[in-house]
Amino acid sequence: MKYAARKEKMLSLLDVYETMTVQQLVDLLEASPATIRRDIVRMEESGELQRYWGGIRRKETPENRRKNNLQHQISDVSHTVIAQIAADQIQDNELIFIGSGTTTLAMIPLIKNKNIHVITNGIPQLEALHRKNIQALLLCGFFKEYSRSLVGKETVEMLQSYRFDRAFLGVNGIDDQLSLLSADEYEDSIKTLCIHHSKKTYVLAGKEKFHRTAYYAVPNKTAGDVVLIANYPEYPSDSWISISGGYMGRIGALLQNKND
Repeated sequence: MKYAARKEKMLSLLDVYETMTVQQLVDLLEASPATIRRDIVRMEESGELQRYWGGIRRKETPENRRKNNLQHQISDVSHTVIAQIAADQIQDNELIFIGSGTTTLAMIPLIKNKNIHVITNGIPQLEALHRKNIQALLLCGFFKEYSRSLVGKETVEMLQSYRFDRAFLGVNGIDDQLSLLSADEYEDSIKTLCIHHSKKTYVLAGKEKFHRTAYYAVPNKTAGDVVLIANYPEYPSDSWISISGGYMGRIGALLQNKND
């Protein structure tokens, strides 16, 4: 991998993570520590990032401060395994929906397909897609500061006109019946629409998202064909498929083959 490609990947990772260690960059970019350190010095000199002992951080700007605030709420580098599994599902020439949230954001730097089209309601997702030179459309709506996403009646109405090959969604939580939980009715409507309007829908969820409750939920009957991608088989079932250090399972199958 040449310097330009490593640089693009490093900047894409900093769109998702506030900081990255040299070792994490070595593992993700499959380059030597000496090469990564030379790249860091070069990028710091050009003002593209800030260096600290053992790694890199985002350059200090007002926009990056907002990203950092979002980052502190949820994201975790350990979720990279979920993001990688999700990114690997994408095929060439597909129309994709990528929802808001830090786990869906983490998958974007890992997408290898260039000839795809993406629709999103997440502002960080749009920025990360732009950096990857992936054509993307941002849905309209009201700004939601917590997730830096757009939601509302207009968002839902705009989304209704599309049919997707695949949809990748975050989730506020998953209850013990594997219902998909949302913070408000608009997020709930976005999930429901994506399930009905996508050939295949994936929900990306870390271990901490299980065993929660919320007022708004997509019932498991509606989401039976949705595929959960997780970093731990938190719901006991024989139907989990172990893949690349994480787990995938269709909600209907997980419910049917639960281990008691």
